[in-house]
Amino acid sequence: MTQAEMLAKTGIQKIPPYIPGNTAESVQQKYGLHHVLKLASNENQYGTSPMAVAAMTEAVRQSSIYPDPFCMQLRKKLDARFGFDQSGDHVIISQGGSGIISLLGEVFICEGDEMILCEPTFGAYAAACRRNNGTVVALPLTEDQVFDLDAIYNAITEKTKMIFICNPNNPSGTAVDSDKLRGLIHKVPKQVITVVDEAYIEFATDERVQSMVSEIAEGVNLVVIRTFSKLYGLAGERLGYSLMNKELHGILQKATTVFVGSRVALAGAMAALDDDAFVQSTKNNIREGREYLTREFEALGWKVFDSQTNFLYADSGLNTAMLARELEKKGLIIRGNFTYSRITIGTMEQNREMVEMIRQTLAEGNVPSA
Repeated sequence: MTQAEMLAKTGIQKIPPYIPGNTAESVQQKYGLHHVLKLASNENQYGTSPMAVAAMTEAVRQSSIYPDPFCMQLRKKLDARFGFDQSGDHVIISQGGSGIISLLGEVFICEGDEMILCEPTFGAYAAACRRNNGTVVALPLTEDQVFDLDAIYNAITEKTKMIFICNPNNPSGTAVDSDKLRGLIHKVPKQVITVVDEAYIEFATDERVQSMVSEIAEGVNLVVIRTFSKLYGLAGERLGYSLMNKELHGILQKATTVFVGSRVALAGAMAALDDDAFVQSTKNNIREGREYLTREFEALGWKVFDSQTNFLYADSGLNTAMLARELEKKGLIIRGNFTYSRITIGTMEQNREMVEMIRQTLAEGNVPSA
């Protein structure tokens, strides 16, 4: 341990380093390639809402002026969109979805508190707990790579402070039964906060996959997380939001950073919410791509888990890390640091190109079995 690490809080020392996906630029430089497909970070390959682009372009002209310090215009718009009282007092704006995750840990996790989740899932949940000296109770996903709600409930103790459920889950793409999730939310002890991360739920096509925003009420310790990064194509603007009752909101809003959203990001988010044409087009295209890639991967003999997101989680039967490295040499970036391969759905042109790269790599026979 370095001297600097020894000076840090114990919780910070416990956090493993985040492993980001490689950039297209770094892979181009590494292998001397002219063309790279980056399908590892679940970005919207159909771009950004045109209405958002227009609004952000105009907002750039006012970059010398501070933005709304408390993001009230956006908060009120989201409040109304989800059927609340339009006060803005059910909405927290954050730097992406990960911003509210960090804030929840900072505000509520104390030394000795437990956070329950299933793994693999988004690593920011466990980091938010550990950095505040809490204990992560990590349970396995089910055989179908779904959050195990029964196991989560049975793991609750008097030390449990928070439960995190990623629905649909990253990296598996799977979703839980909505009725069962509602039941869990309403039967957990009152001192436990349930957090449902719905960053990908707008891509869900199964009618049984439903948002838990409907369950927000006074006396129900529920936080629902959403983001502008995925469906709306605003990943580069780093803006997310969460919804909750006014009691939880009052506590969290006190701890938020003022000016959390830039003038450009806020303008883009406001406009993106009204761009119904882009939203519907993206949903249709992702569904088409998801069905196409599922068929192609299954034809290769891969097991593809049921995805309700803009990515697939696929068991190729091969060494996942080695497969990712071999594909990278051809200019295809996917995630190879999970048990199975996580692959972002691209445009149909990108999807076809990706399938061909995968076929070529498999034919070369350089990837060992898992």
